[in-house]
Amino acid sequence: MVPKNYISKVGLIGATGTLGSHVLFALLAQHFPQFQVTLITRPGSITPAKHPELTSNPRITIVAGSYEDHDFLVHPLTGQDALIITLGFSVCHTLQPLIIRAACEAKVPYILPCEFGSDTSNPRLVAAIPGHMAKVNARKMVEELGTAPDGSRTSCWIGISNNAWLDWNLPGGWMGIDIKQRKATLLDGDDVKTYLSTIRTSALAAARVLSLPLTLDGKNPNVTSSSSSSSSSADPTLQRTLPSFANKMVYVASFRLSQADIFRAVQQATRTTDADWDISHVPLTQDIQDAHAKLAAGNRLAIMDLLNGNLFVKGVADAFYPNGADEEAELHNALLGVEDCQNLEDVMARIVKEVMSNFYSTRNLKTTYDDHPG
Repeated sequence: MVPKNYISKVGLIGATGTLGSHVLFALLAQHFPQFQVTLITRPGSITPAKHPELTSNPRITIVAGSYEDHDFLVHPLTGQDALIITLGFSVCHTLQPLIIRAACEAKVPYILPCEFGSDTSNPRLVAAIPGHMAKVNARKMVEELGTAPDGSRTSCWIGISNNAWLDWNLPGGWMGIDIKQRKATLLDGDDVKTYLSTIRTSALAAARVLSLPLTLDGKNPNVTSSSSSSSSSADPTLQRTLPSFANKMVYVASFRLSQADIFRAVQQATRTTDADWDISHVPLTQDIQDAHAKLAAGNRLAIMDLLNGNLFVKGVADAFYPNGADEEAELHNALLGVEDCQNLEDVMARIVKEVMSNFYSTRNLKTTYDDHPG
């Protein structure tokens, strides 16, 4: 009997959050393979009254309990091919170790932890952003607990690294541009261009890396027929397997922009010019120092100021530098079929529309912050 060449059973924690809801949609939308998704959630979080579209979906199983109950977690995780963790910033680093321990005991082969941000395999980034060591430790935990006494691997991690979300950071005011108040604080530096993604791109990357075949005998379902000519089908960058990403990062991005590029895109979307804005300038080094000072004073939101400042520091968070390499990593966009899934003009128009319609209220921004994987 020939073993199946694709995984099909995926556990998801955090399915109703900002990222988790997009990940769930991406999993269910994947044409091949068709995933069966188990949502592991807190009691009362997903009910027929709140989420009838989830409770009535035959491809979704919902299991409710405490994330701090080890036995509860092990039971639904047993038999899963993969687990995606999309808990929010405020709880991820405390609850994730408990979840990882249970997932490794259940021998879940592939664990996608709370990455979904900058490249935390880069020690320069980890040194620059307090709190990111928790992500490093989570990956080490998977490597240790996912290794059997005989040295064989029972669980591994796969990290989705997409850098900052443009459609989350910009409306949150963390890129120095206040769309509604028409105020911009522009960073004086080397005009470094940084990789940026959308939440949708991050979610697609998670679903599509899990759709890769287990061996090269299987086809990559993310490569379109137009790109699967005889020449491209021999392209090794389009012919990877899911196991080839074991204990490695997946690198995706939607755009590469400087802060000036972002500001010009906002002006285009709002049909404004410099004369319509209150524009100030600050040295990049000063911006980062100010963020450190606010963080030291107890302002937890300053971590976002610090991260966004470092987005424009070459070699830190402007791109992806695996294990601190000097050279940038190549993106996996083509492999996962996400190279053309977002258009800057369309994304910016949506952001501006939502900001101007008060979609991002103070409550929404706090909720979104708490939902962010950090």
